[in-house]
Amino acid sequence: MKPVRLWIGLVLLALGVFGILDAVGVLDSGPVIADWWPVAVVVLGVVAMAAERRVSLGPVVIVVLGLVLLAGTLDWTSGDLLLPTLLAGVGVAVLIGLRRHHGTRTPIAMFGGASTKERSKHLRHADVSAIFGGATLDLREAHIDNDADIDAFALFGGVDVLVPEGWRVSVGGLPFMGGIDDKTTNEHRDLPDDAPVLTVNGTALFGAVVVANQPKP
Repeated sequence: MKPVRLWIGLVLLALGVFGILDAVGVLDSGPVIADWWPVAVVVLGVVAMAAERRVSLGPVVIVVLGLVLLAGTLDWTSGDLLLPTLLAGVGVAVLIGLRRHHGTRTPIAMFGGASTKERSKHLRHADVSAIFGGATLDLREAHIDNDADIDAFALFGGVDVLVPEGWRVSVGGLPFMGGIDDKTTNEHRDLPDDAPVLTVNGTALFGAVVVANQPKP
């Protein structure tokens, strides 16, 4: 996601410039940055949604987290919002997990592990989430007509998406203190022009999203 990387680069550049100006006595931006830095987190989530051109779980969590942090730095509340917001977010994830998209399953792992083998004959979309746990979505027996997409969300956990070797895979997303890794071997293969295309949109918050052809040994 180039817009996300651009925003992160601009934020780091701005912090560096303000830090230099503070050090030489030109500005005193420390108090302002201390109060308003969560705005950068909120914009990060908005930029991620704009890059995907849709609203998905991961960027929404980033926006909400930024707003909660901003409420804390600006003393908008008398109590700590982080824990209740986290609990509410887990509840939303559970409710999302009750839905089905075009007949597909939606595995969610919370404080544990979950593994789902998808055998859809016309896969178009699926979601997989791990919150303080690990989740595996196995697509090796699924079929894509032309293209499909996966939303993978990892919060203090790990998500593995397993795909067959004949698919063309595009992996991207938003790693925030986490990682998104494409370990498929398809880039070393000569795939036909009409090979099915799978797009994996990952959000990793203090966690990891991994796309591979085979499970971990």
